[in-house]
Amino acid sequence: MDIGVPSVRNLFKIKRERALLWMAIGVTSIPLHLLYNSAVYTSLAANDFLITIVTNNHFEKGSYTNTTIAIGNFRDLSPNAATGKKYGEIGYQADLPEIQLFSSILEGYNVSTEIYKDLKPLECAKAYNTDFVSNNRNLFLITKNSSNATHNNTILDMIRINSNGTAPTSWMCTDSDPSGLKSAWCDTNKPVANLTSGLPWRMNFSTAGVVDIAGCKSEITDEKCKVEFSLEIMIVVICCNLVKACCMITAVVRSQEPTLVTLGDAVDSFLRAPDPTTKGMCFADREFIKGEWKHEWKTRPRKWKKKGLQRWWTSVGRTRWVTCYFFCLLNIFYLAGFLATSIQSDRQIWSMDLKSMWTRGLGKVNGVSILASLNPSNVTLAILLSNIPQTTLSFLYLIYNSLFTCMLSGHEWSLFGHHHRTLRIPYTYAIPLMTLSGLLHWLTSQSIFFARVDISDPFGRDTLEPINAVGYSCIAIIFALLLGILALISAVGMGYRQFASEITTAGSFSAAISAACHTSEVEPEEILGRKVRWGDVGIMSDLGVRHLTFSSEEGVGKPVIGEVYAGIGRGGSDCL
Repeated sequence: MDIGVPSVRNLFKIKRERALLWMAIGVTSIPLHLLYNSAVYTSLAANDFLITIVTNNHFEKGSYTNTTIAIGNFRDLSPNAATGKKYGEIGYQADLPEIQLFSSILEGYNVSTEIYKDLKPLECAKAYNTDFVSNNRNLFLITKNSSNATHNNTILDMIRINSNGTAPTSWMCTDSDPSGLKSAWCDTNKPVANLTSGLPWRMNFSTAGVVDIAGCKSEITDEKCKVEFSLEIMIVVICCNLVKACCMITAVVRSQEPTLVTLGDAVDSFLRAPDPTTKGMCFADREFIKGEWKHEWKTRPRKWKKKGLQRWWTSVGRTRWVTCYFFCLLNIFYLAGFLATSIQSDRQIWSMDLKSMWTRGLGKVNGVSILASLNPSNVTLAILLSNIPQTTLSFLYLIYNSLFTCMLSGHEWSLFGHHHRTLRIPYTYAIPLMTLSGLLHWLTSQSIFFARVDISDPFGRDTLEPINAVGYSCIAIIFALLLGILALISAVGMGYRQFASEITTAGSFSAAISAACHTSEVEPEEILGRKVRWGDVGIMSDLGVRHLTFSSEEGVGKPVIGEVYAGIGRGGSDCL
């Protein structure tokens, strides 16, 4: 059996009740990793809004205003709830205060309201240079043009901006053509940069043509956000935690026998009750246990040959190394491919350098970094898709942790051959490993995450098309990749460290540990609770050959090169 590390092999050798408890705890962990992270989530709010391009005398008394140009975008949003009449129809009367206010400003009558604020071009560009506008709404762009023979109407153009559309900030670009076909390829940060440098804000609209923006009048709204939870997910989470709690209580109540959790536990147990099946194999290592002893081959006396100090990686089985690196590299390649695809997609809209990636933030929802192809209408499906990496990462952490546990157990084992010490397991690496796991989980949650945005129409009414999607952050993916690669390099570097002394490589094999615990002391109980050391305890009077084992005496030495060591063989066989 394996001691001190997670092992599926152990399930076939323990009581059925304990195996079922282990399986119940393991199975209920999968839904938790998939759902728990998003059982409670925040919902952002975004405003659709109307942009009306007007001349610089639109808000002056006596100016000629014809609202006909506004009907195409405005009338479908303004029906009266009682009569059904739309803006521009005979007998129309707005029944929503926001619509009434917008109508009066559109018609040039109400220009002193406190809800609409006058902004300078730079302030306006900064306020609306975001994919999800949350504390501003309808916007009047005031041009430098006057209503004259060329522009005989103060209203030059009107467009509607949808927050769930592609590149909702592209209207700000100076290089957009009137049709808007090239608008998704522009850099929306240029207007802010140009205005900061003192350059004009020039825009191109289908009706108004090329105009210079002199100022803005923006509707100020309260920013809204909500904390929500999914009832279905919460029920699953509660049930899984309830099962786990019952399993742990059952394990505490019914499992009264001593447990072998650490290497020290195993050594202490075998010193108290030596295992007769491993007697006579005083320097058996994990390879011997897997080969000769497992096939019940006869043992014989052997010479101690100088192998030099072994590396830490020798205490880990080949299967565990291959499994760990296979899944680690698989996830790294997946993230790298995802990052390459994201950069290729975002390059059409953003300047893809580290500065722009950092500006977009870690785990920040925006209109670009959303997987439109995975835009499910079901919240649970979006949560499952965004949390799959958390599940695979938890599985990888178990493998990675067991890898380090095997190496550290081998290091602890070698220290017994170097000097007298107590039976304990070092926890020096526990905090760094837990920190690594927590940091990777957090970076993964910021790399690929659940994105929920509630959309309001230009007059504050909730729409029926919220955004439930999987979002991503390129800069967070880069950090997660770097940390994952660092973790792999660290594992290789730790594996090349040398053990403290020449000693058998027992690994986590219980039989190899047992073989080294047949003490030579007359009263084995005397060794318990004292510092012990593994090594040469001299010639055994009843055997006539030297013996390697644990002892609390001071005369324990290192194995002698070329010396034959033995014990009593299994079933009357020769000594090892």
